[in-house]
Amino acid sequence: MSDKDEIKKRLDEQAHQIDRDLTENSGAALEIDPELAEHMGAFEEDAISLEEAEDASFDPFDAEEDPEPED
Repeated sequence: MSDKDEIKKRLDEQAHQIDRDLTENSGAALEIDPELAEHMGAFEEDAISLEEAEDASFDPFDAEEDPEPED
């Protein structure tokens, strides 16, 4: 077995163990090393910046100024 296959096998085993651990204790917080996290599909969000997300969450309309619903 090649080194790449050995690494993939080890990462798969660790990922399955984490899945089992979280299934048994769904509220747990586990620290996962970056290599394993990447193998499991984790990624850094880069679609928008933190500043853009904060700006998008700002509601420019004050709820007190909303018009009354018509009957």
